[in-house]
Amino acid sequence: MLTHWNKLLNTDCIVVQTKAHTVYPIFRVGYSTLMRVHEKKFVNNQIAQCDEITVVIREPGERFVSGVNEYARQHSMEVHDTWELIDKGQLHDRHFTPQYLWLMHLSKYHKGNITIRPFEYLGQITDVHLNQSKTRTEVPVIGSFVRVDESLKRYYNKTVSLTDIVRRYRHVLS
Repeated sequence: MLTHWNKLLNTDCIVVQTKAHTVYPIFRVGYSTLMRVHEKKFVNNQIAQCDEITVVIREPGERFVSGVNEYARQHSMEVHDTWELIDKGQLHDRHFTPQYLWLMHLSKYHKGNITIRPFEYLGQITDVHLNQSKTRTEVPVIGSFVRVDESLKRYYNKTVSLTDIVRRYRHVLS
């Protein structure tokens, strides 16, 4: 599965700071909001300046469905057609890729600790909420896209070594 995600892993890695929070934005987990409200941005090697980074993790199944819907909307596709392409392994995109892969991307530039927070934590960072879908089409959740992220939920509100997390769950995607 990892070879399909090279496009994500080869893009710029961005961490933002807003007030007292240094956060790694993930698509469909407040990314647009954080990119709008941030006061400072760290890109790639600049991320080494960040001591501790907060990573907000959204409930995996909910994020997957939201990501499929957003991809379909952006590409003027039917949601079920989009889902079928994903299910057949013919479509990969950052809107529904496992959040764990975003952590792998961050680990290229940050070797320290991260604090993993649940999605609701965004309310403590800002009261701005962009790109909230009013309606969405439900689709079945594809297990391979959420399995590793389900494991990440056990770290909610804990500070952990990013390197250890990436190493511990790398096998889940193979």
